[in-house]
Amino acid sequence: MTASRGVLPLLVVLCLVPPAAAEESTGAEPAAQIEEAPDYDPWHRFNEKTFDFNFRILDRYVMKPVAKAWDWLLPDPVQRSLERAFANLEMPQRCVNHLLQARPRDAGEEVGRFLVNTTAGVAGLFDVAERLGLKGHDADTGQTFGVWGIGPGPYLVVPLLPPLTVRDGIGRAVDGALDPLGYILTVPLAVSLATTAVRRVNERSLTPEAFEHVEETVIDLYSSVRNAYLQRRARAVREGRARSQVQCLHDEPAVQPVSSPEPASSP
Repeated sequence: MTASRGVLPLLVVLCLVPPAAAEESTGAEPAAQIEEAPDYDPWHRFNEKTFDFNFRILDRYVMKPVAKAWDWLLPDPVQRSLERAFANLEMPQRCVNHLLQARPRDAGEEVGRFLVNTTAGVAGLFDVAERLGLKGHDADTGQTFGVWGIGPGPYLVVPLLPPLTVRDGIGRAVDGALDPLGYILTVPLAVSLATTAVRRVNERSLTPEAFEHVEETVIDLYSSVRNAYLQRRARAVREGRARSQVQCLHDEPAVQPVSSPEPASSP
C-alpha cells in the first residue's frame, strides 16, 4: 500500500524527493522501459491558474493556519500514529492493486501487515509488522493502469486536489470506492470527507517548515512540480512492472529436467 496521496504543497515536497524503494532489475528490459508520455500538458493555462490558487491561497491562508493549530494541539508522535492508522485503513486499496498487478507476494504481506497492525498495533497506530519483517509496498489503481500499458493522458490540476493525470484521476475514483469506511459507517460521504480533511491537515502539520522556502529553490515552480510528479508516477509504474515480473517468475514451479533412463548393464 499504493495511491499511491495531500494537498498540492505537500506534493511539491513528495514529488521532488525520489521514493525510498529502489527499482528491482529484471531480465525483461523492453517492457520495463516503456516510457510515459513526457510533460503532456495541453491544459497548461487552466492548470497553472489552479496551481496558483491551491498553493498561494488555499495553502497559505487555510491549510497553514489550521496545520499550526493542529500541531499545537497534538504532539508529533500522536500525529505520526494517526498517519499510520490512516495508511492501515488503505489496505484494501493496496491489496487489490497488488493482485491486479500480479504481485501475489506483496498482496499476502499487505494482508499480514493489516492483521498484525490492527491487533498488536492498536488499529494501526503502531507499525508492529515492520518490526516483524513485513514491509509494505505502495500500489494504487493509477499505477495498475500504467502497469497494464494505459498511458497517463493529459496532466491536470483541479482545485483542492493534488496534481493528477487523467489516468490517475480515474484511479483515485476507483481507490475511493475501495475505502472500507464507506461500507462500515452509516454516513459514508460525511465520514469520508472528514477523514480526508483530517489526514490532509495532519500531513501538513507533520512538515511545517518544508514549504516555507520552496519557491526560492526553483525558477519555475509549476513546471518543476509537474515534471517531478510525472517522473515520480513513471517510476511507480516501472517499479510495479518490475515487482510483478519478479514475483511471477519466482512463483512459477520449477520444471525438473527429465533424465533419460540408464541402459541396463549386460550380465
